[in-house]
Amino acid sequence: MSTTRPQGLTLTVRDAQPSDHPAMHDVLLAAYREYAAALPPAVFDGYLADILDLDGRARTGRLLVAEHDHRVVGTVTWYDDAAAEGIGWPTGWAGVRALGVDPAVRGRGVGRTLMRDCLERARAAGAAVLCLHTAEFMTAAVAMYLAMGFRRVPAFDFDAARFLRLDGVPPVRVIAFRLDLTQEDPHR
Repeated sequence: MSTTRPQGLTLTVRDAQPSDHPAMHDVLLAAYREYAAALPPAVFDGYLADILDLDGRARTGRLLVAEHDHRVVGTVTWYDDAAAEGIGWPTGWAGVRALGVDPAVRGRGVGRTLMRDCLERARAAGAAVLCLHTAEFMTAAVAMYLAMGFRRVPAFDFDAARFLRLDGVPPVRVIAFRLDLTQEDPHR
């Protein structure tokens, strides 16, 4: 558990408990619903269902929450071995998935605080790489990842429609990023 104070918020990042799942669900729903218009309806519905499957991700990763004033304002799933995500990452890389921030506190460092916690966990676990997927239309997330030193790895991009087993739906590219942890990180 760690506590930080970005932009006027006192944030505590900790492992989520099952009792946090309703609040996490609400944060993820609020954070991701804005992308409904950017995706074909079948893809968005499947993607949102996957994002909201907290129990499923808890079986393979660790759910984390960021709290402010005893309220969940952000969440992310941490994988000490990204291969457990089942999306094609190599064994031995750490991974991040389903980062979501309550829109009421966006732009105040919640997402960056969760990502820094994941970076610390990856370094502590001895991972050589921290990796994640996102979408090009998630421009704020892409900008944050790039500012933190992540770089694109197109070899790990995938088609969300195919991943969700949706026939007859145009491809939706999900883009991959990695941060090498074996070198000193200039963005620490």
